[in-house]
Amino acid sequence: MNHQLKTVTVRIANCEDGGVRAWSDDLPALSLTCANRDVLFGEVTTHIANLLKKQGFDSKIVREIHQYIYELQTIDQR
Repeated sequence: MNHQLKTVTVRIANCEDGGVRAWSDDLPALSLTCANRDVLFGEVTTHIANLLKKQGFDSKIVREIHQYIYELQTIDQR
């Protein structure tokens, strides 16, 4: 049996209005904005599976890996 494994990296960022946004370079059609992280994490896996199915990739989420990457900006200390 040939199983295909696909990894989709999802980026999550806080919105200025207080919500949370998710998008993916691996799955350009994925763009999801929710009121908070709990709602977003509850919905994002379903959205990923639905988008992959539309592409002909019948899938199930094998595991979720949560990584946090922080973008930092230096503060001018004049």
